[in-house]
Amino acid sequence: MIQINSRIINSKNLWLFITYLFLVILTILTFVPIAYTISASFKPNTEIMSGGAHLIPKSFTLENYIIAWTAGSSGGVSSSRVTFAHYTLNSIILSLLTMCGSVLLTSMAAYCFQRGRFPGRVFLYNLFLATMFIAVGSVTLFPIVKLSVNLKINNLFGASLVQIFTTSAANLFLTIGYLKTISRELDDSAKIDGCSFFRTYLSIILPLSKPILATIALISFRFSWNDYLLPLVMTVGKPHTYPLVVGIVQLKNFGGEAAAQYNLLMAGTMFSILPMILIFVFMGRYYILGITQGALKG
Repeated sequence: MIQINSRIINSKNLWLFITYLFLVILTILTFVPIAYTISASFKPNTEIMSGGAHLIPKSFTLENYIIAWTAGSSGGVSSSRVTFAHYTLNSIILSLLTMCGSVLLTSMAAYCFQRGRFPGRVFLYNLFLATMFIAVGSVTLFPIVKLSVNLKINNLFGASLVQIFTTSAANLFLTIGYLKTISRELDDSAKIDGCSFFRTYLSIILPLSKPILATIALISFRFSWNDYLLPLVMTVGKPHTYPLVVGIVQLKNFGGEAAAQYNLLMAGTMFSILPMILIFVFMGRYYILGITQGALKG
């Protein structure tokens, strides 16, 4: 009996060791590229091109960040050009629009699907969830762009509109899972007090859904901020509307140099990833809490 218990304990310790080893390897694979990007953003381009894979720069410089922030889409440095300050503002506008639209659409749709009773509700919900498995860049990008051109919304606001409707399926799944944890007795009490279906959503469901809606806001903001392909095709030929991730690519050929300017590209990349890092450092626990609660009953 003692030998069996000893074997069970050893087996558990082995699996625990393998689990932690896997997590350590995964952490290293995640943070090494980020660490190298940070390091390369402080190196001259000659050091990067010569194979400088070391993390500590031999020639530390802040010039990359100065040039990257003041460089325009044409590679020039001038306050009259479209600079990274404009790109950053465009990204903030795009991400905030997508975030607000996603939260509003998702909360209302989830409430209707979870609390409403209408013909075809289950079919429509399943059909909506099926769009989770269709990537925008695979089969839908071309018709979306053609439609936006015909409707004359091939701009930053059009990109936000597409993002709102293409990211709502996964958000809807999480939100409905969360709404299942809210007792229907609250709906009945509100109905007895004379609240309509929409008034119940506004006064009861919406305030109680703050945790999952905060998570949806974070997911939507991150998706919009990091999205490259859709904003690229929706703003092509309009440098003044480029979001940050699109403007970063322009730094690679800064000034028409023969060699790619990877030092500026890395500095521009830091401008893009730093806000996301700060958001998840300070709000990561709300993100995890909402994901966990929304997925348990989804």
